[in-house]
Order: sequence, then C-alpha cells, then structure tokens
Amino acid sequence: MPKSIKGRLISFFIMILLIFTGSNIWALINFNSLSVSIDNIMESNYKSIEAAQHMIVAIERQDSAELAHMFSESDTTVSNFIENQKIFLRWLTRAEDNITEIGEQEVLESINQNYTEYIDSFTYLISLNKEDDPKIMNDYYYQTIFPLFEETKEGSRKLLAINQNSMLERKENAHNIARRAMISTVVVSVLSILFGLIIITILSNKIVVPIQNLIEKIKKISEGNYDQKLTIEGDNEIAQLAKEFNLMATKLLYYDENNINKLKEEKNKSEAIVESISDGIIVTDKENKIQLINYKAEKIFDIRENNCLNQHLLEVVNNEKLFGLFKEVNDHPYKNRYKSYEDIVVKVESMDKYYRVHVRPIKISNEFHYGAVALIQDVTKFKEVDQMKSDFISTVSHEFRTPLTSITMGVGLLLEEIPGKLTEKQLELVEAIKEDSERLNTLVGELLDLSKLESGKMQMDLQNHQLEAVFDYTIKIFKIQCEEIQAEIIKDIPEHLSDVRIDISKMTWVISNLIGNAIRYLPKPGGKIELAIKEIYGKQIVSVKDNGSGMNEAMQKHIFEKFSQGKDIAGGAGLGLSICKEIIKAHGGDIWVDSEINQGTTFFFTVPIVE
Repeated sequence: MPKSIKGRLISFFIMILLIFTGSNIWALINFNSLSVSIDNIMESNYKSIEAAQHMIVAIERQDSAELAHMFSESDTTVSNFIENQKIFLRWLTRAEDNITEIGEQEVLESINQNYTEYIDSFTYLISLNKEDDPKIMNDYYYQTIFPLFEETKEGSRKLLAINQNSMLERKENAHNIARRAMISTVVVSVLSILFGLIIITILSNKIVVPIQNLIEKIKKISEGNYDQKLTIEGDNEIAQLAKEFNLMATKLLYYDENNINKLKEEKNKSEAIVESISDGIIVTDKENKIQLINYKAEKIFDIRENNCLNQHLLEVVNNEKLFGLFKEVNDHPYKNRYKSYEDIVVKVESMDKYYRVHVRPIKISNEFHYGAVALIQDVTKFKEVDQMKSDFISTVSHEFRTPLTSITMGVGLLLEEIPGKLTEKQLELVEAIKEDSERLNTLVGELLDLSKLESGKMQMDLQNHQLEAVFDYTIKIFKIQCEEIQAEIIKDIPEHLSDVRIDISKMTWVISNLIGNAIRYLPKPGGKIELAIKEIYGKQIVSVKDNGSGMNEAMQKHIFEKFSQGKDIAGGAGLGLSICKEIIKAHGGDIWVDSEINQGTTFFFTVPIVE
C-alpha cells in the first residue's frame, strides 16, 4: 500500500463526490419544486386568511362596543370602537393588496361598501340620546346596524373560505409533489449508498483503521493527555501523518508543562485582586447569567458564588433596579452615553442599606460584547448625611418664612412712609433691605421646592405635551434679553415628534433655567444657543448648547449639587441646577452636562416618550 494510497484516495473521493453530487442535485430539484409550491400557498393565501380572521375579530369587538354604548355610561366604548375600526381597516388594506383568487375582488368590494355604511350608522347611533327614548336606539341598532354587521362579517367569512379552499387545493398538490420527491430521492439515495458501501468496504481495511487509531489519540489529547504516540510503519501519507502527530504531541506536552502553571497563577492572581476590592463586584455574560461575584457582593446580597454561577441574575438577586441596569447595558452595549448607575436599597438585618451600582459593558473589541460588570458601592452614610442636610435645610427654610414675611411687610410699610417720612439716606437703606429680603425669599422658596422634590411631596401635573411648544414659549421669554446682547437662539427639532408626559410648568422652568444659565456665559456679541431634540431608545433627548466660556471637569462633577455655582455668577444661590435635576428625575429622566473650556457647554436631559 505504499505511496499508491494517494491515488486511491483521490479516486475514492471523486467517485463519492460524483455520487453525492448527483443525489443532491436530484434532491434539490425535487425540494425546490416543493418549496415553490409551499411558497405559493403562503404568498397567495396565508396573508388573506390572516387578514380575514383579524377583520372578523375587530368587527365583533366593535359590535360589543356598540352594545356597551347602548347599555352603559362608560366613556371608553367609543374609543374602543374607533381603535378596532383602525385595526379592521388596516387588515382590510392588507387583504386588498393580496388579491390572488377568483372572487376575492368582488368580496372585498362588498366588505368595503358594507363596512363604510356600518361606520356611518354607528356615527348616527352615538348621536342619539338614549335617555330620551331608548327604544329608538334599540330599534335602529337591530334594524340597521346589526344587518350591516352581519353582512360585513359574512363577507369576511367568504374571503376566509375562498383562501382556505385554495390553500387546501395547493396543499394537496404539494403533498403529491412531496410524495414523488420522497420516493425518487429514496431510490437515488439507496443506490448511492449501496455503491458507496462497496467502495468503502474495499478501501476501509487499508485506510480507515489507521485513521481510527489517529482519532482515538487525538481525543485523548483534547482531554489533556498529551503523552500519546502512534506506531505506524511505512513511508506513505498516513505514516507521514503519524510522524507529524507524534511531533505535535511532544511539543504540546512541553507547552503544557511550562505554561499551564503560569496561566493558573495569573488566573488566581486576578481572582485575588477582585476578592480584595472593598466594593461589591458582579460580572454577567450578555445573557445576564452570573459569571463572577466577589466576597463583598456575596455579603451584600447574602449569596454564595458557588451556588449562583451561570444562574440568571434575577433568579439569584431579586432586585429589579439592578437587573434593569444589567439588561440595559447588555441590550445596548454600543449606544451613546446614558445613565448607567442607580441607587438601590438592600435590606440587611431589617435595616435599609443604600448602594450605588455602576454598570459598564465588557467589550473585548468594537464588534464583540462579552457581558457587563457592576461595581457596587455602599453609600448608606452619604445618604444619611444628605438626608440630615435636607431635613435641616427644610426646617431652617420653614423657620425663615415667618421673620422674612415680617421683614418684607415692615419694609413695605417704611417705603410707603406710613410710619413717617424717610430721609434720602434712610430710603437707600430700606431699599437695600428690600433687595436682600427679596433675595432671601427667593432662596427660601427654592430651598422649600427642592426639599419637596427630594422628598417626593411636590405634586406633578403630568399630561401629554409636545416639547417644541415649551421651546417656543421659553424663547419668547428671552427674546428681548437676547436682542440686547446680540445673541440668537436656534431650534433643531425633527418633524413628527412623539408626545411626552410632563408637568409643563415645571418643564418650562427647567428649560428656562438652562437657557438663563447659558446666556450668562455667552460672548457679547456673537452668542448662540442651540435647542435640539432627538428620539432614541424610547426617550426624547433634549440638549441646550451654548458657545460660551465652558467649564472644567472639576466643576462638571459638582454642577448639579446644592449651592454649586460658577465663580463669576453673583446673586444666585446655586440651587437652580439641583432643582432641574430633581424635576427631571421626577419625570423618570436623567440630566448631565458636557463641556470644555472655551468650547461651550451642552446640558442634556431625557424624558420618556408616551407609548
């Protein structure tokens, strides 16, 4: 068998290739014929059947809505009727776009005519006052509307029957094609197998046995047993393969002995570093299944890594906020900058502990996303201190209200000179007191508003609105001020924006505050403010961009904190952006800033779109 094995193998593979090529071509011809028949069924009839079924369901729901309107005081019956009218018309349009059978055109025309009369009759029905004479409404329904309902429904059933019957005919044709294809393919396959078996039997003893031995050795190597050798004598191709295999096994054994220990050492080192981190760490794959948890995270959630590896995060840690962060990052690992942290509450020994969770995607490359990692920081003490500060500020603000009111009233009386006439110097002093008292009143009002927002006590009048209307109103407010400093405000808003659910007065306050802040930093002249809205991932992203002096990174980190303000801003309390943050948070959105020195500043915030 030396050296001639190559020619034998080539001949063997050529014959096998020819046999299976012929068999496959024959099978492809048959299955292509069957596929065409099935596609004809799906394209010709399935869409019309689906449309007819949905039309029947929609008009039955409309009939139920009509009956409910006649016998109940509910305001939802008309809206239910209109909603199902949209559904009926949508499916009717699809049916009209898929006319493939004889008689479909006439049936659809009849349905369209009857349904139009049906809709008109309902319009008349809702105009009737059932309190005046309920019998009139009842008679009109049974004499006019119900027959139209039955005729429309019967037309939909005819459309369904036409396409079902056609589908059954095509189905029978497909069965016949499949039966013929199966018989012919089986015959060709049996002949091919018999011919192949004859060839395989001839060559198996000369080729297969050495290859089987090679396969067994390769399996052992794949299991980690590298001490394998093949003993095949000769100078043919298989003997050459055996020599190369033995050389490969020797090199793998050497590599295993010298490198596996190093890899294990690095792995243990990495695990030790993760375990030593004082914050909790959780790593999941892109399916949100846990891959790693350090000791701190085990203590926080009272779990053990050995019991939760490869388990879904929500099954192990019953915290919707935490799972929501992981899901958002894993679902959209390559999206632009959004909030990827959240404060969660975990009950530990009947006490609430607060943790800030930062979640980031694990991207091995720009095209491969492995999963997500979360850093869980204990912020309970900060929460308690912040709450103490908020309580203190709220208490002080309330205490300031009464004396400030007295001061304001007293100043007003002095300015009106009710106690007596004031000298010019006294008048200047009283005016200064008035300005300071007004500034204090504004500060106290902002502190109380911020306290209400933080505690959730401020009522939000949420309604569906277009943010463009808020833009237009706010631009009018600042029109004169912008003309004085030769600045301009530009809108960049796409057409057909979705509605958002907002408290329009508070949202107007937010945008006014952002524009007012931008105006303070604009160059004079040549200032420009750009207002823009984009829709992405079920949210509207609003941006207020200026070409002002910008701010450094240190200021950006604290810009939304209470009493934080620019160094060159006089007269403000530094509460405006804190209140903006709380208002946006109350709307279910996020707010952040992006700025560079001498490159301008852009404030972003998000508002969920009305679904």
